[in-house]
This record gives sequence, structure tokens and C-alpha cells, in this order.
Amino acid sequence: MNTGGTEKMTKEIHGLPELMRFSDGGSVAAPEDWERRRGEILSLYAECVYGSMPDPAGETIAYALSDEPATGKKLMTVAISARGRSAKIAALISLPWGDAPAGGFPFFLEYMPWHYQDWFTGKWITAVSPNCTYAAGRGYAGIQYDPARSARDDASYTGAFYTLYPYDPSDPAGQRGVLLAWAWGVSKILDALEAGAGAELGINPALSVVGGVSRFGKSAAVAGAYDPRIRVTVPACSGLGGVAVFRTDNSGKAYDLTSLGGPRKWVNESKNEPLSNLQGGEGYWFCGSFARFPSARALPVDQHMLCALMAGRNRHLIIVTGITSEGWNNTEGQCLAFAAARPAWELMGCGDQISMLIHLDGHAILPGDLQSILAYCDERLLGRPGLALPPMKGELFLQCNRDVLDPYFEPYLK
Repeated sequence: MNTGGTEKMTKEIHGLPELMRFSDGGSVAAPEDWERRRGEILSLYAECVYGSMPDPAGETIAYALSDEPATGKKLMTVAISARGRSAKIAALISLPWGDAPAGGFPFFLEYMPWHYQDWFTGKWITAVSPNCTYAAGRGYAGIQYDPARSARDDASYTGAFYTLYPYDPSDPAGQRGVLLAWAWGVSKILDALEAGAGAELGINPALSVVGGVSRFGKSAAVAGAYDPRIRVTVPACSGLGGVAVFRTDNSGKAYDLTSLGGPRKWVNESKNEPLSNLQGGEGYWFCGSFARFPSARALPVDQHMLCALMAGRNRHLIIVTGITSEGWNNTEGQCLAFAAARPAWELMGCGDQISMLIHLDGHAILPGDLQSILAYCDERLLGRPGLALPPMKGELFLQCNRDVLDPYFEPYLK
């Protein structure tokens, strides 16, 4: 009997999986090495965690622009055809006032349904995202992406993605998770903008900021990792399966939060989300192979590697999270991913383009967060001089709480 597959799934790794070493043991020592290593890591995520992204060469894209009467905004419908099937997704677009600048507006794409049923009243609501409204006021088009059009948030494996690429229980290559399906939808919006919708709307497809919160933060990280066209990725409050390192747990730990205006001693009394939760009731977010790993230590990747997949000289990653609201999401584990990914960013000459923005409380991209993010983008993407950037607060752990950090941090504290 061939047990190689089982052994592969059960072999444990002591420490974090090595980011800067090839699968054959060689060192990733120069910028020209990174693309090969990036391909190895992406293949592991495709096989073991999220699934493989379909080849866009097999797809055709068409788009239509119309007015959305309930909001007064533009509605972009994207039709995708592949393998003899067709499906549609859509995005609500808030444009800034006035004429677009030369080259077009930058844009903030947020995972956020605009037409949804209120859980308490049962009424259907059509609403523009406050973050997209704020972005439009800052000169960024706000693109409100409803991920449910790409895939339902359940194990039915339905929606535009699965219409084109049906989930196949008999074929591991056909067992793609919902987080990947949602990320695919982001890429299709970029395709439509590049195909002419951007020119019609006055939007520059190359100036993208993509963010989401919670499960949508997980998928935003996947989108940034799989699609190198995304310039700035903003996974917020994403926790396990997003940016938090699988191998850590900060339940019961105490932190000094005075640097955020919080108490001198705050204890995380919440449990972290366990791997079994992601492999059980939320297993449909991931590919079929993911459920077969018996422990986090058996995974051949961890989320510092996901963060490293976004490294590039024209790319940026801003991890956003709270702390007192995020006991379930392991904020310390997210900081470890940030710190342990930096060697790849530094190798590529862009170590200052990965940031972590921590607010005291709130499971959201807060208004102050978005203000900081777009101020950063004004300078880094648009070259607008003279802006005083608010401080990024990723040093909450690396400076203020070094004495309580997980031992995995040790190499990154020197």
C-alpha cells in the first residue's frame, strides 16, 4: 500500500516552516531567487489550504455599467465564460466628485454586500458602505464587492465561481474552497477594469487597495497572495486561516496596552479559534486536503508565508486588527506573521512596505484605520508629498510586550 500521502499529511514540523529556503534545502539568498520560492509556496497553499486558482486564459470577460437606482451609484456587472458555462458577479461603485485625474482614480475595493437581508427584521436593505463613501470623498473610487455573488457562504458550493468550476468531491484539484472563490471574484473585477470598464469610469486598474474584515479579511489575504496585480492588500481581523499563524495561541496571555490608550494589563480571556473549527463547520472555506492535516504542526506552510507571497517592489501589505475585541483571532499570532514575513520583503528591497495597524477595540476597518491607510496610499501609490502619516502600531508586541511573546518570535526580536 502507498502511504506516502498519509505520511505527508502527518509529518510534523518543529518551529515555523522555513520561508527563505527552497524545498530542496537551498537558501533563498538574492532577489532573483524569490520568484522561484514564491512559486513553491503558492503551490503548497493551492494543494493544502485554499485550492488552485483557475487559469484566466480559459476565461472570457464582458462587463456592463448601469445606474443603481436605490443608491444613485454605478453598478458594474461582470460576465465570465469558461468551459462552455457562463456566470455573473457585480460591484457597486462610488465615484469621487469631479473629473478623474490623468490615468484615472485609484480605488478602494471592499468585500461588502450592498443588497442584503437584515437578520432581525427580515427586510432587504440596499446600502453604500461607509468606507467606500469615505474613500470617494478622499479621491478614491469605492468599489463594493459582494462576495456572495461569487460563492455562497456555506457548503453548497454554489455561486458564479462554482457554476464555472464545480466542486468535485472525487478530484482534489476540483475541491476549491470558498475563500479562494471569493478571491477569484476580486480578480474578475480587476479583469473587467482592465478590459475597459476602468477607462469608462475614470478608474486606474493599476492603483488598487483591496480590504475585507473577518472571513472577508481571510479572503482579502488570499486575493493578495494569488493575484500580484493587487497593489495594497488590507486583511482586517482575519484570524486563523487569514493572517494569524496556525502554530500559536495567545489565550490567557496578558499584555500592556497603554501604547494604544488601553490598560496596563489586559488578559485575553477568550479562546483562540481552533484548527478543528476551520476543518469542521467552516471547512468549506478551504480546499478538500486541508481537513486531512491532524494538527497545525503538520501543515507545510504557515501564515508568515502567505504574507510573504504579497512581497514585491510595487506592492504593499497593511495588516489591520483590534486586540481587546479579537481574542478569538489571536492578534499576537497575526503580529508573528507580520514579523516572520519581513525577510522576504526585505530581500526584495521593500521591507518598509509591510505594515501592521492595531487599534484597541473593534472588529472592523475603523474610520481612523482607513484614514491612515489612504494617507499611506496617497504617499506611496500617488506620490503626494508632505503628508504626515499617522503612526502604524505594529510595534505593540515587538516593542511593548517582548517579554510575553511566543518563542517563535525570538529570531525577529534582534
